[in-house]
Amino acid sequence: MRTTKLLLIASLMATGTIQAQSLGEIRGRVFDPDGGTVPMANVTTTVNGELFGVTTDMDGRFILKPLPPGRYAVKVSYVGYTDYEEIGVEVSADRATYLKNIRMQIPTLKTFEKIERVSEAPLITIDDPSRMTLRAEQIAKVPTLKDPLRFMSSQFAGVTAAPNGEGLYFRGSRTENMVSFIDGVKVSGAVPRVPPSAISSVSVYTGGLPARYGDVTGGVIVIETKSYQEMVQHARIREAELAKESIEEMD
Repeated sequence: MRTTKLLLIASLMATGTIQAQSLGEIRGRVFDPDGGTVPMANVTTTVNGELFGVTTDMDGRFILKPLPPGRYAVKVSYVGYTDYEEIGVEVSADRATYLKNIRMQIPTLKTFEKIERVSEAPLITIDDPSRMTLRAEQIAKVPTLKDPLRFMSSQFAGVTAAPNGEGLYFRGSRTENMVSFIDGVKVSGAVPRVPPSAISSVSVYTGGLPARYGDVTGGVIVIETKSYQEMVQHARIREAELAKESIEEMD
């Protein structure tokens, strides 16, 4: 009986941890070569090694969700057209990533089209102006990252370090009116310290807070840590960069 209760408690804790993880989504619209929409096209990606997909609606729109934060390759296929794939699509916690201008092509000698995103995501998005987000690639370039107060106040508009060095002011609000969340879990006290290499994204709300954050009158800091998949991917990218630097030095 005691063993059964322990197993039940462990199961409930695991479920709570999974639910606490903030998920994102990918949205887009598929067009044919003439600019018409393509209904019933297959849109797929891979989540933790498993194929995951949806079909477009009658207006050619699709929503891939729920997706853990990270980078994804999105493939669109439809009979009679060349497969379209966009890789490196960044998904952030609790946010929709939009793919624009997905236009299918009639097959030619080339049977596959692949596009890689190289542009950095904007700090502020049009559909959510009160939220500012920095992702792992951008965070790594910030020299003040090891000092959370200096990092937040130097990178996010409307955020100022308190004179006593014990908190942050969000558009003039008191430091005790701010809250922090790590992977969906509320953290009390000062700005949390998370190892820079473990951060996937940092978001700051300075106004227009979603209902899930309760009656907070100041600002909200949302930190998402890297998944295992992200950590492996970033490690491989770093290895490739070091190998490239080594070759350049030899030359």
